[in-house]
Amino acid sequence: MKSRTSLAVAFMLACAMTTSCDMFAKKDSTTAPTSPTSTTPTVSMDAFAGTWQSVAASTPPTGCGNLKYTVTPTTTSAANVSFTATCASNITVTGSGAGTLSGSVINWSASGLVSQGGVNCPFTFTNGKATPGTEANTIVVTYSGTVCGIPVSGTENVKK
Repeated sequence: MKSRTSLAVAFMLACAMTTSCDMFAKKDSTTAPTSPTSTTPTVSMDAFAGTWQSVAASTPPTGCGNLKYTVTPTTTSAANVSFTATCASNITVTGSGAGTLSGSVINWSASGLVSQGGVNCPFTFTNGKATPGTEANTIVVTYSGTVCGIPVSGTENVKK
């Protein structure tokens, strides 16, 4: 009987130690809590809605100027985006795409076909962004992509 009691005590002691070890292991392997990433808009899509035009007329050799940028909301966080610009000094592009509002930024992309002087070639803008400007009724449009195989990128201040 003494061996059964010893066995029972040893079993209970092993269980207690296992539970304690597990508790210590959980305590020692804590990780810092993470904050959820918010994509909740901090401005409404209405802040971007409408037609915007370049503040200053320009036709840069490696970017686009004389930009006309139109945002047409389709939901509270999505919009159709269209634009007309002069890119790579003298190539007129007109295109359309889509954008999504995340925080206070519209992330957008667009593509199209350039038809000018008998030449037809594609253009693509990827990873574009539009953010509220520092002055009233302005936004800052950032873009990068290719026009007829020519890399273009830049930032354009536009106003209503």
